[in-house]
Amino acid sequence: MLVDRLLRQGAITELVGPLSSGRTSVLVLCLRAVTRRGAFAGLIDVDHAFDPGSAAAAGVELHRLLWVRGEGRRPDALKAVDLLARCPGFALVALDVGESPPRLPLDAAFRLRQAARRSGVALLVLGAHRVVGGAAALSVRTRRDRLAWIGSGPVPHRLAAMRTGLHVVRKQGAPWPAVTERLWWTA
Repeated sequence: MLVDRLLRQGAITELVGPLSSGRTSVLVLCLRAVTRRGAFAGLIDVDHAFDPGSAAAAGVELHRLLWVRGEGRRPDALKAVDLLARCPGFALVALDVGESPPRLPLDAAFRLRQAARRSGVALLVLGAHRVVGGAAALSVRTRRDRLAWIGSGPVPHRLAAMRTGLHVVRKQGAPWPAVTERLWWTA
């Protein structure tokens, strides 16, 4: 399953892509998979962009999700992800750094990697650009492949679905298929 290949226990996975590329949809897919298994997940949302209503509608069990809103304070968000990554009991800790993330200092990135290794948590970092660097075991770029529209008349006017392409930028360890993964999301 795609989620099992993305979320590596004890390692950092970086998910990067522009707005509307599907990276948040992939995050919700991961949160749903983890919470449906009965495990707990943590989400540190720097720019307060997470929509819990949409996540619940997509199948995320919100009572198994700790949502930390960063309100734009990146240093506090980094402290929060460091704390949660060291906490036993979380299967997944995700950090959404938003659209204009600064690159993490090298020592902070490697400290997060060590925390993930020690606790066995899967750490997922989302952003428009790569911020973790060499500390990430897997870096995946999301790209909007195709849109499907519906509606009556000569011009369709309602978005029905979107296809996201996932392309591996960097990987360590376990193999990943050479082909780009593609996922369809319905509106």
